[in-house]
Amino acid sequence: MKRKKPQRRTNRDQATTTPSAQPIAVVGMSCRFAGGADSPEALWRLLIGEVDAVADAPPAGRWPAGSYHDTERNAPGKTVSIAGAYLPDVELFDAEFFGITPREAADMDPQQRLALELSWEAFEDAGIRPDAVPDTGVYFANKFNDYRAVKLRRGPAATTPFTSTGDVEGIIANRVSYFLGFDGPSMTVNASCAGSLVAVHLACQSLRAGESAVAVAGGVQLNLIPDTAIGLSKLGVLAPGGRSRAFDATADGYVRGEGGAVVVLKPLSAALRDSDRVYCTVLGSATNNNGHHHRGTASDRAGKHSMPASSAAGQEQLLRRACARAGVDPSTVDYVEAHGTGTAIGDRAELTALGTVYGAAERGGTALTVGSVKTNIGHTEAAAGMAGLLKVALALRHRQIPRSLHFDHAAADLDLAAAGIRVANTLLPWPEREGPARAGVSAFGFGGSNAHVIVEEVATEIADGPPPNVRATSSETELRYPERLIVLSARTEPALREQVRRLRDHLSSHPGITLDDLAHTLCRTRKPFEQRLSLVATTMAEVNNFLNQRLGDTVPIGASTETADASQASALVVAAALRPGTVPRHRLLQAVGALFERGVDPEWSALAPPGRVVSLPTYPFQRQRHWAIPAETEPMRDQRSESTVVAGNSTQDHGRGHRVGRAALSDTVAKELAEVVGVTPDRIGRTRNFDQLGVGSVHAVELSSRLAARLGITVPAAIIWGHPTVELLTAELSTRLEATNHPAAPPTIGARELPDGIEPALLTRPPRTSADEEVLSTAELLALGHELLG
Repeated sequence: MKRKKPQRRTNRDQATTTPSAQPIAVVGMSCRFAGGADSPEALWRLLIGEVDAVADAPPAGRWPAGSYHDTERNAPGKTVSIAGAYLPDVELFDAEFFGITPREAADMDPQQRLALELSWEAFEDAGIRPDAVPDTGVYFANKFNDYRAVKLRRGPAATTPFTSTGDVEGIIANRVSYFLGFDGPSMTVNASCAGSLVAVHLACQSLRAGESAVAVAGGVQLNLIPDTAIGLSKLGVLAPGGRSRAFDATADGYVRGEGGAVVVLKPLSAALRDSDRVYCTVLGSATNNNGHHHRGTASDRAGKHSMPASSAAGQEQLLRRACARAGVDPSTVDYVEAHGTGTAIGDRAELTALGTVYGAAERGGTALTVGSVKTNIGHTEAAAGMAGLLKVALALRHRQIPRSLHFDHAAADLDLAAAGIRVANTLLPWPEREGPARAGVSAFGFGGSNAHVIVEEVATEIADGPPPNVRATSSETELRYPERLIVLSARTEPALREQVRRLRDHLSSHPGITLDDLAHTLCRTRKPFEQRLSLVATTMAEVNNFLNQRLGDTVPIGASTETADASQASALVVAAALRPGTVPRHRLLQAVGALFERGVDPEWSALAPPGRVVSLPTYPFQRQRHWAIPAETEPMRDQRSESTVVAGNSTQDHGRGHRVGRAALSDTVAKELAEVVGVTPDRIGRTRNFDQLGVGSVHAVELSSRLAARLGITVPAAIIWGHPTVELLTAELSTRLEATNHPAAPPTIGARELPDGIEPALLTRPPRTSADEEVLSTAELLALGHELLG
């Protein structure tokens, strides 16, 4: 089917546009939902494949052992449905990538961890390095915190130095801002199931107000305990049939889902300026609350509207506000991704509002098409609106409307045709009409909070990123030579190998990617890490051959195959600079690649002409298990120190009057640090900087306290930062112990010469100081000041 070009808005649209309705571009997306939907591309495959990702029960070991299902809704401690769209392996996390110690990672709400990974993936998808956009706002949605209850099952050991930051919902957004280095607004929103669209609304407001140059909006939801499901079952919203049948006559509630999604947002003008890819634009949005509507629809007036239930009158108000703020006529909206939970009251209220605002509009005989992603991946609650937004963005890009599953026909008292509504009960092409394709996305919460977003497609040349003005930004040399430098990097050797494997597979399944675009995306938009790999290629076939060869090598994949060392590579680069044209282009790029592998980050804009950002595999996180409750195969770790004393049988043996060997003291420091970090002592390198272990201020305070108790001396936290390796800290502690064991000799004064009231024994005691009176070195004071002032 021939695709019509999006046209400019009509005069009627422009007349209702408010000054604040600057279009906001969606330039990056990431997601993780059930059914293997771990990327936007995978989510689209799931939707087009009409996959039902709902399982009949949670994964083995997810909930405590027991029976939680009962057909009777009022049965104590039971739920009418344990079905759900569950993620596998929610206990896994790449703590090392984010510089978080294993012990802290195990205390973190896994929703924080999911938000971190999704945010990183969204920026890689956008082709934006986070360190280039510090003025970024972060807005996340969250509803329940099940992990707090999981941790309490540990008993008294549940409370650790990381409990507070691990539990608080606001930290979900703050973690993202901290790790990515953003100094814009940072907040977690809890508007129940409307939360993630409210986050989008707030993010767009921040961009339009100039508070942020870029904004992140997302939602995360994990269902870790049966108690939450039992509560929702008692409320009457869960489907005994175990499926979400939105708008169908047999709908009996929803099935819970879990996961998360993130979008990266920029003003459209900025996205065009920066040649970003654009999935779609957010024209406008609105939020409201149902309030206590006494004069709404017939069902509202009949008293069927309560706080947890939907209100058609409240939703109608919301939809009209969103259209007005977007500056669009409701008749130009082709599709609405509905909240569509499948509850009897909720579906009727939503269809009533949609029919009143959109269906009754002058649509030229065409019906408004509606659907719900909840029929595929369940109701992801705090992430539900974001799931709907990603579905719409992908549908606009592909010009298709996926089927809404489990719909056969509406209830007899709902006349969809008369309301001007059609449920997408099959895969549909996007409706053809004059003007750009438009859609709405809805999300409603059981506290009455609602959100609706109006989105619009963009022209193909904008969606793919405008072609770069090559001659304006590249030298004649760059245009004359076909060679391009391709680089890959990762934090660890296994991650680099996985990066190579993913890229090889992706290029095989996406043969349209050009060498210029590949080089541009990898060199200019991806952050370089410690493990590195480079090649110089003139064709994509050479890239594929190189990747296959490296995967087949038995040596570490990051080991350089070049014979030139760093000095030779530097000499070539210097020669090329001093005598242009004397060094062949291929050799010069090889030399730059060799320097890159050794940690040098070149000026990429000088090496190759710009290309377009293309979708490539995101970072291959090397996830390991970090969970409050040990797996059945691992023993419960005692939260107290497992270290043994170096000398004697008491924690006082290291104190005054006992010599401590340097090697034994080093072992003690390493063991205590291992306990604080949450690893085995053999993983604590004696010369490894504490920063590389993820040690922060909380760890330093705990380590100083543990060492003070073990050694019987005062150990200020500041000396941890002044001596940030086991080797350096051991040397400092040894000096302090020696000073304690061998105090300065008292003055030689006869008893008869002593001032009145002074006992001779007092002169032999070392001076006593409190922790507050401890004298710190200049380096220690600087380190402490740096930590306190950030």
